[in-house]
Amino acid sequence: MSDIQLDTATLSDSRSRVDTAVSTFQGAQRFGDDIADLTGEDRLAGKVRDFAGNWDAHRAALEKQLMFIRDALGAVVDVMTDLDVKLADSLNKNMVDAVIPGGER
Repeated sequence: MSDIQLDTATLSDSRSRVDTAVSTFQGAQRFGDDIADLTGEDRLAGKVRDFAGNWDAHRAALEKQLMFIRDALGAVVDVMTDLDVKLADSLNKNMVDAVIPGGER
């Protein structure tokens, strides 16, 4: 039987880092209009607004993808930790049953 070894601490750390990135994206303010107004030139202001609008749309899509990755990492850690506990409990019970037939304690 093959062993499955996961470093849940590293996975948890990765989840935390992704969560920090999500928070950063969520906290980013839309400032395109403010900067566009500061250019003093209509054509340049239009380009700044276009860029800012596109960036906002792409940032929202990336934020959504990061949330999916964050949630998936959390689910892997939770499921594998739960499975590890259940397997350990099963082994402990089987060991007791092997030493004390019938499981009398």
